[in-house]
Amino acid sequence: MLVSWNLTRACNLACSHCYLDALQRGGKSSGELGTAEVCEVIQQIADLAPGAMLVLSGGEPLLRRDLDALVQHAATRGLAPVIGTNGTMVDELRAHRLKAAGAAGVGVSLDSAAPLFHDRLRGVPGAWEGARRGMQAAREAGLAILVQTTLFEENRHELAAIADIAESDGAMALNFFFLVCVGRGVTQTDLTPAQYEETLARIVQLQRERPRLMIRARCAPYLRRILGLRSGQSTERYAEWSSACLAGRSYLRITPQGLVTPCPYIPEVVGDVMVTPLREIWERHPLLVRLRTELPAGKCGTCDFRYSCGGCRARALAQHGDLMAEDSNCLHVRPADALPEAAPAIPALREEITWEAAAQALLERMPAFIRGRVKARLEECAANEARGLITVEFMRAHRPPLRFPVYSSGNSTGAQWPK
Repeated sequence: MLVSWNLTRACNLACSHCYLDALQRGGKSSGELGTAEVCEVIQQIADLAPGAMLVLSGGEPLLRRDLDALVQHAATRGLAPVIGTNGTMVDELRAHRLKAAGAAGVGVSLDSAAPLFHDRLRGVPGAWEGARRGMQAAREAGLAILVQTTLFEENRHELAAIADIAESDGAMALNFFFLVCVGRGVTQTDLTPAQYEETLARIVQLQRERPRLMIRARCAPYLRRILGLRSGQSTERYAEWSSACLAGRSYLRITPQGLVTPCPYIPEVVGDVMVTPLREIWERHPLLVRLRTELPAGKCGTCDFRYSCGGCRARALAQHGDLMAEDSNCLHVRPADALPEAAPAIPALREEITWEAAAQALLERMPAFIRGRVKARLEECAANEARGLITVEFMRAHRPPLRFPVYSSGNSTGAQWPK
C-alpha cells in the first residue's frame, strides 16, 4: 500500500531529529542510485503493489535533478507519487513542474504554529516561512497537501493551532508523528507514556472537531486502543488499517543506496534492490514474515489489543534491541477480566460482485492508493446486503464521512465522491 523512498541524503536544512542523518549540502550523496536504477525499481514496485502510494523523500528530494523524471515514471506506471519535502524549495515553477509530471501531492514538514521552534529544530532561520510558501505554491498548482508534524514536549500543546494552519493552507491531511529515537533523533527527549496518552486523546478530539481534515497519529498504534477499534474494525473516519503499525506488513522503505527496511525507523536491512528483486525481498525475507505472523513479546503479546494495535515495532527495537519486544511507551495493561485479543477472522469467500460501468468509471477516478480499499469496502457492504451489483447510487448511499479527493485523467483535480 505504501513505499517510502529516501532518494538522497543531501539536504538544505540540518534537522536535529533526522532519522536519516542527512547531509547538509547539495549534490549527490555517496552511493545513491542513479536515474535508470531508480526507474527500474519503480517498475518493480508497480508490479508488486499496483496503485501504491510512493513517497519520494530525502534528505530533501528536490535536490535530485531527476526528480521530475522519477515522478513521471512512477505516475505513468500507475503509482501515486507524493513528494516528502521540507517545503523550502517548492516555488511556483517547481510545484507546476511536479504537477505536470504526475505528482499526486506533497507532504510538507511543519513542526510549529510559529517560526521559532520550527526554525530551531530545522537548523536554519526562515525554514518555517519557507515551508508556508511551499504549501501555498503547491496548493496553487493543484497538488494535494499533507502537513507532517513531529511531536515533542515543546510543540505538543500546539495541535489545534497547527490544524488551523493546515486547514487555512488547504491541506487534505495532517499527520502527527510521534518521535522514534533513531538517527539524529537519539539526541531528542521522547514524550513520557502519560504524555503519549494525553496527546493521543487530544488528537482524537481534534479529528472529531474538524471532520473535513484527515488527522492521523503516526508511530503510535495505540490510538486504535484509545478509539476502541479491534482488528478489522473502522469507525469515525478511521479505516480498519488506519494508524496501526504498517511496518513490513503493507509498508516498506528504500534507502538512497537501494537497501530495503520495514520502515524508515527500523534500520534492519532486509535486502538490496540492486541484488535481489523487490518481490522476493517482500515475500520471502524472514524478518518481514516474522512481522506479519509473529505476536510481539511482553505485555503487547498478551494484550486485549495485540492484533489491532500490537505496539510500534520500531520503538520496541529502539528501546529493547528486539523488533518483537513490547512497546514500553504504552501505559495500557490488559484488564484482569479481559482475554488476549483473538486473531482476526479470515474473510469468507463470497460470490463475485459486479460493477456497473458508471460506478467502475467513478472508482477509477479515485487516487490509486485508496482505490483498492474503497473497492474492497464497497464490495463488503454489497455482500452484507446480498447485492450483486454496485451502482453509482449504491456508492452514494455508502459514502464515507470524509470525502476523498478524486483525480481525473491528466492529474487535474476532479469531482468528489458522488453526492
